[in-house]
Amino acid sequence: MDSFQLPASTESFLRLRALAKDFCTRANIGSDLSCRLLVVLEELFTNTVQHGYRGAVGMVRIELKQVPGHISILYEDAAPPFNPLKAVLVDPEITINKGKVGGMGLLLVRKMADSLTYERQGEWNHTAILMKSA
Repeated sequence: MDSFQLPASTESFLRLRALAKDFCTRANIGSDLSCRLLVVLEELFTNTVQHGYRGAVGMVRIELKQVPGHISILYEDAAPPFNPLKAVLVDPEITINKGKVGGMGLLLVRKMADSLTYERQGEWNHTAILMKSA
């Protein structure tokens, strides 16, 4: 299990990638799952920085671990409450046809997760994700 805490800032983005890649290497996770895990973490982190904290100082806590048949991600931030399961998703066809950039991150997260749960505990958003490893 790997647990780490990072400032929610664009400067921390490369550190997040390095920590996640290190976990995948040590856990002997294949390239397909490694790529999907990185996409999920990058989308969650980017949304937290841009839409959650909106430039304010804040932290993100992440726990990565292997559980039988899965990779478990616990992603936490203390930004305003945001339930990714209730967010309205953009229609990819409309987004692509209009040439709009962005807005598809939560759709990717939902598609790549085999299980996704959310709860608000005190001041923290807790998003738990399971991704099949086999």
